[in-house]
Amino acid sequence: MSTYIGNTRWKKFKKLFIIAKSLVISYGLRYFIYVVKLELKKQGLSIFSPDMTPVPLYLQSSFKEKYQNFLQELNHKLEHESDDHNFSLTPSISILLFFDAKNIDLLQNTLDSIINQTYSKWEIVLVPKNYGENIPEHIQKIIKEKKFKISLFENNSKNLKNLLNTTGEYVGFLNAATNLSKFCLFEFIKTINNEQESKILYFDHDFINKNGKHENPFFKPDWSPYLLGSMNYLSPFFIIKNDIVKQINLDQTLKNCTDFDTLLQATEITKKITHIPLPLCSIKKQSPQNSDCFIHALNNHFKRLKINVKINTGIVKNTFKPTYGFEKKPKVSIIIPTKNNVKILKRCIDSITKKTNYKNFEIIIINNSDDLDTIKNSIQSISYNLISYPGNFNFSKINNLAVKQSSGDLLLFLNDDTKILEPNWLDELIGIILQKDVGIVGPKLILSDGTIQHAGIAFLKTGSGFHPFMRQMENSDSYHGLVNSIRDCSAVTGACFMIKREIFDQIEGFDDQFDVYYGDTDLCFKVIKAGYRVVYTPFTKLLHEGSLTIRNSNISHFDVENHLAFLKKWPHIQNGDPFYNTNLDWDYSLPEKSN
Repeated sequence: MSTYIGNTRWKKFKKLFIIAKSLVISYGLRYFIYVVKLELKKQGLSIFSPDMTPVPLYLQSSFKEKYQNFLQELNHKLEHESDDHNFSLTPSISILLFFDAKNIDLLQNTLDSIINQTYSKWEIVLVPKNYGENIPEHIQKIIKEKKFKISLFENNSKNLKNLLNTTGEYVGFLNAATNLSKFCLFEFIKTINNEQESKILYFDHDFINKNGKHENPFFKPDWSPYLLGSMNYLSPFFIIKNDIVKQINLDQTLKNCTDFDTLLQATEITKKITHIPLPLCSIKKQSPQNSDCFIHALNNHFKRLKINVKINTGIVKNTFKPTYGFEKKPKVSIIIPTKNNVKILKRCIDSITKKTNYKNFEIIIINNSDDLDTIKNSIQSISYNLISYPGNFNFSKINNLAVKQSSGDLLLFLNDDTKILEPNWLDELIGIILQKDVGIVGPKLILSDGTIQHAGIAFLKTGSGFHPFMRQMENSDSYHGLVNSIRDCSAVTGACFMIKREIFDQIEGFDDQFDVYYGDTDLCFKVIKAGYRVVYTPFTKLLHEGSLTIRNSNISHFDVENHLAFLKKWPHIQNGDPFYNTNLDWDYSLPEKSN
């Protein structure tokens, strides 16, 4: 399989036209001609060829083989463990199995996968998705034989409230067309014996293709409430302790997504949510999602939480766009470090002034030079505060100094090589940062060719951070839609992020020891340590050329000293990133050999 995919020639011409127009408007015709000559000399006529975007590692043919090896090793390990176990806790599990009588063969497969579990203290309650569906005779026969604990729930609006009156100590929610690994319930029991406070538990999953092969695994992050507001990522199988279930009042109007309604209400009651990071359930046929029902359930969820949110459909399939409303208009201090990069800085500031609906902001430019006249003479059309920092480039010191000269309740750190693309960019960021549990929010950054430069930062156990989804198309559904979903992250890039001033002061700002790299990541880690969340949103999008100020300061691309200092300060990251599955290697791929 090729490791690159191309767009169409028409898209390439369209892209070149947009770039040319931007260059002429920003820098004039002479500069545009200079760039054209330079690129033609470098690329020749290939400049007109469709762009080639790298295929993600998890879509390459080698990944499929690695995943089959991963499953073989996992099954061998669990086979050995399940033969030799002695648990102190052996609770019963009631599994609510939702099915559509039109796909009864899928129901049979799911039933078989439960019946074949290595853990046997379970019962099944069959729940028809539509009232009055005819149950095939062979399913009725299974129920009547009483060989297994299987019953049928009479699904109608009058007794829907009785659905959750189950006898099991835990209640599982499962849709037909999803098969469970025979070790699924065993692994659940093992987990609750080790983590007895767990109230909600969920699994990774994969898909079964037409040939019966397992593929396309979704190795999920740990509990991320902001991701759940963007997609139902805890499905297709999750388990809730019955003492939580008994507190839930089902909404009669949401009978088409009862499981999702139950899940949302459960997360309002408890935050003891445990991720079992193993693909122990497999979707054989993806059922179409009832978007209206899911949107209704999410709107109800946020209403109960008294959070001002409006839910709409998202950028890609099966995702949602939560828009966080706010009444107050706090002042935003936009802090822009530069080093006499007048042309690119002017483009950045012009885009802010021309394409920002939100008006309560100030601009603070901090120049890594003692020459302020160059900027003053070039940027005269707007009001801004200009500060000089003549010493060696130090990202942390520069921004800390600028904060002291600012007056906003919210601080936005912005690179000079960024460009605003959408008028509601600040509104989207402010809506999220004003949530009580959020400390930092960062946007999606794209390159001039329309591919992604930043969509959150993830970490490997080495402590190395990287940008997942880099060079994928901006509206990609990469990795099950994660790239275009609001979600929790361990860090976002300092090229553009917003933080509350009170939190910035509480954690004493940037750590000066990180002069070039890791200053932004360190700040994110400090915010999380203080009890707040770092959130990525794809619904603010900026153009980012890639750290021009750093490059113009003659600084090496990677600083080993910063890296080692970061690991010394935050050794826990070598246990794994909670928002990047520990089974994964670089860029959502699998390691050469599973651990």
